[in-house]
Amino acid sequence: MSDGATLRIVDEPDEGSSGAVPAPVPPDDPEAWYAPDVRAQYEAAPGVVATVRERDGGRFGYDAREPPLSVGDERALDRVRDRFSAVRHRRPLTRVGVVERAEAGFEPKYAEAIDRLVDASAAARRRIDYHALREFRLLGALTPIALDDRIEVADVGDNRELVVHTETFAPLETGIDADADYVERVAAERLAQYAVEFAGLAVEVVLYRERLLGSDAFETKYAVLEPDLLPGDEELIEECKSRIWETTVSDVIEDRESFVAARARRFLSRRLTARNTRAWLDAAAYRARSALADRGLVAPPVDSRFARDRLDDLAYYVLRDFVGEGILTVPIRDPHLEDVEANRVGERVKVVPRASVLSGAADETGRSAAASRGDGEAPAVGSRIPTNLAFEDETTFVDVVTGIAARDGTELNASTPSAKVNLELDGVPQTIRCAVALPVISEGGPHVSIRKQRADALTPVDLIERGTLSIDLVTLLWLLYEHRGVVLFAGPTGVGKTTLLNAHAPFIPFDARPVSVDEGSREVRLPHETGVSLTTRDHEDAYKSVGMAELMTEANYLNPDVEIIAEINTPESFETFAESLNTG
Repeated sequence: MSDGATLRIVDEPDEGSSGAVPAPVPPDDPEAWYAPDVRAQYEAAPGVVATVRERDGGRFGYDAREPPLSVGDERALDRVRDRFSAVRHRRPLTRVGVVERAEAGFEPKYAEAIDRLVDASAAARRRIDYHALREFRLLGALTPIALDDRIEVADVGDNRELVVHTETFAPLETGIDADADYVERVAAERLAQYAVEFAGLAVEVVLYRERLLGSDAFETKYAVLEPDLLPGDEELIEECKSRIWETTVSDVIEDRESFVAARARRFLSRRLTARNTRAWLDAAAYRARSALADRGLVAPPVDSRFARDRLDDLAYYVLRDFVGEGILTVPIRDPHLEDVEANRVGERVKVVPRASVLSGAADETGRSAAASRGDGEAPAVGSRIPTNLAFEDETTFVDVVTGIAARDGTELNASTPSAKVNLELDGVPQTIRCAVALPVISEGGPHVSIRKQRADALTPVDLIERGTLSIDLVTLLWLLYEHRGVVLFAGPTGVGKTTLLNAHAPFIPFDARPVSVDEGSREVRLPHETGVSLTTRDHEDAYKSVGMAELMTEANYLNPDVEIIAEINTPESFETFAESLNTG
């Protein structure tokens, strides 16, 4: 006979027994004789049950039971896999992102495609959707752990195994390799999330921190959540760009963005609805595939209907490459970034977030951004952090760099391989300063360094409240500005010299005439009606360029009360500074 529990039926009840069958108890109850090693069991997410078991040596294990699939469900899921296996899916970057996406489910463009592939009952469809979402849009086998809100800490245990901690049990062995895909995202936490607007489309941006030791030298990261593409979308985008490039235009295009957007949407909508010169071929292929699908030989075809979000996603990529600055489009327009740097081909683009977004007090600069902060710790102000963006080939990088220079009237070539230019973009209130270079002088491919000022200048009160300056020092600067003293702000790059200069510019009397001489950066802001700002201009032809010496001569003819030199970093600018002191 078995040594385990048995069921015994007797004619007479035992003495002292009531004869009643005991009520059932959950597995984690101490009286649950059928599960002696279970210490906790609960629903971690709809349809997902988490179990904590005690193991030998006082250790604990964590298991998750996901919705089971029938044979028919597996076949339906295989059809979904065949459809989306070639797609590069964007996974959530943090546990918060996993929970939000699991609650939201599939976007319309995915849901419509799955509707054509799956014919199942409501219960079966829920199971299939969970596994499809888990496999393609969430974190795969790590999804149950990410969805479990009782898990507080994820770490690497012995033998490179992922272990998790709950409030009651720690550590819990999961049996998952710490080097598995997306492990670092289980421990990641969101610092901020907001949207950046481009061409009427809102692109989500996430600032997050990975807490898994050894996963990356950079803990804090910045990610642009560009739209996912379905199979065939990349080819469709390239075809659309070719058609727009070949468009014959008789008049001058005044609004380039509207021109490209209108033609892109018209072409893409026709392609997505199969209303083009090859419609009869597509229709024949559709009917043939439908006939084969009825006999169970192939997966059913996806019809020509399309979700609105799919058209927006495709149009975004066309506009990004034709109107924007490629993969740098969103970071350049992000008001919460100070610097954007792309150093070489194949390397992650780096950015420097502003203190406002790091502290969770990001300003809403128009409709483009509205930051929301999580509970994570922020990196130090001024720190560079990597992004999920990188130039994969040199040709694309060169096109972006030369395009940025051309917007300011500078042509990059072998004789002029580098330049300092300024960008003025629609919807971006501040001038963007860029340093660009071609591979002629830059090892590893081109490079671009972008610096952006705040949309609104800080005031002395802001600097005092942040502890940057003391009241005594602000008072001294006030006296020097008002009485035309000589003030020199000196320090390393990025410490805030221009910020201090602009913050105290209102101390110059309102009826005085300040004249700024700027070496191409246009960073000095004069709030005076009487002020004049002069800027140098580089050109490959020397006689067409305007240098600091010419601007200094021009400034003296303007009868200035105060002369401001924005930057002193070249022999010519030092000479200009000396002349300013000499002229008083």
